[in-house]
Amino acid sequence: MKIKTILCITSLLGSVSSVAADTYQVSTSVYSNGEWVASPVMVVEADKMSSITIGEDFSYRLTVKPNHDETADVITAVSIKGQTLNPTVTLAYDKEATIEIGSEKITLNVSKAGD
Repeated sequence: MKIKTILCITSLLGSVSSVAADTYQVSTSVYSNGEWVASPVMVVEADKMSSITIGEDFSYRLTVKPNHDETADVITAVSIKGQTLNPTVTLAYDKEATIEIGSEKITLNVSKAGD
């Protein structure tokens, strides 16, 4: 009986920790040659890659790595019409950051989900 109780407690603790994983809402706007391409909003888990594809010309992958100072590193790969950008940016929560590379522009905003 003791072993069953320990196994149940261990299973419960494991499921609670997976539910308690840090989640973030990432709002993005992507522009190419001054024209709006897409504005995906994703809820993602910390340190796990997430992705989205819109049509044949746009795909987006990102990972949010939280820091201890109310900022997060956002590692991205954005493909627009065959061109891929791989910017990484550190930004404060709830503050917009803009990345421009040539004629491509990305705005990012990260907030803690549930806050």
